[in-house]
Amino acid sequence: MLIRKRPDGVRAKVPGYTKIVPVLLGSRTESAIYMDQIVYLDKTEPFIAEWNENNPDAPWAMSVMQVLLTAIGRTVAQRPRLNRFVSNYRHYQRNNISVSFVTKKTLSDDGRETNVIMPFRPYDTLDDVNQRFAEYVGAAKGDEGNKTDEDVDFFERLPVPILRFIVNFIKFIDRRNWIPAAIIKMFPMYATVFLTNVGSLKLDAPYHHNFELGNTGIFMALGKKFTERSLDASGNLVERRAITVRYTFDDRIVDGIYSGRAMKLVKEYVENPEKLTVAPKIAPKHIEELKLSEKGWRLWAATSGK
Repeated sequence: MLIRKRPDGVRAKVPGYTKIVPVLLGSRTESAIYMDQIVYLDKTEPFIAEWNENNPDAPWAMSVMQVLLTAIGRTVAQRPRLNRFVSNYRHYQRNNISVSFVTKKTLSDDGRETNVIMPFRPYDTLDDVNQRFAEYVGAAKGDEGNKTDEDVDFFERLPVPILRFIVNFIKFIDRRNWIPAAIIKMFPMYATVFLTNVGSLKLDAPYHHNFELGNTGIFMALGKKFTERSLDASGNLVERRAITVRYTFDDRIVDGIYSGRAMKLVKEYVENPEKLTVAPKIAPKHIEELKLSEKGWRLWAATSGK
């Protein structure tokens, strides 16, 4: 028996062909589309340096990571179909905007990794996101850890056959919309976007797979900064600082044109971060299409609710 209501979304109305795509493409792996883009930091790096100089008492130093997170949240708010997912061959509109990412408690080979799932409001500014980033990452890096750490510790102690049974059971109840919010909160694969920042480890961005567990339909990888050298129209050598961002989209959610335009919007915001310092203008039809709710916000909201 399929239940129509889910803790993390509502049924989405989609046109005929889009409706049958999940039947033609049965899994996220089969539906993966890989894209990449180069984002230039000509304005971004000076902006970050000035922001940090002017905000010495900020809870967390500004970096490209917070700029990108703000750009992602704003792009999803302005391109609502990015926030869809597929469950049991049907489309749903997620009721929250959220990004999951991994942070290390210490930057060492043995440093323990922990997941952070951070929610976003449609009208968030860069200051809002930086405050929330400091709260969530600070808690994850702290000795007290977070709920995800406790869940991982529990599952690590289980024998593999029992662990496989539990994971298959979760997939089973998820497909039928029987999955409760308490289980969704245990896994970072139920966010809008899963983001990995390998640039902090001085690595190039990989093309990453999407997960079959959960319903995240977009994976983004942020690579290390590099200097691009080229010749201008006059034959002069020009150097520009840049980063590579690579995307893996679930093709069942949005088509290539829609996702490509969303990528351009992310690039526009990261390359011009001053636009993120003020609340955006979002068309009423997009707010309606987003289907956000306080119930969805509470899935990932910290105890402060900010």
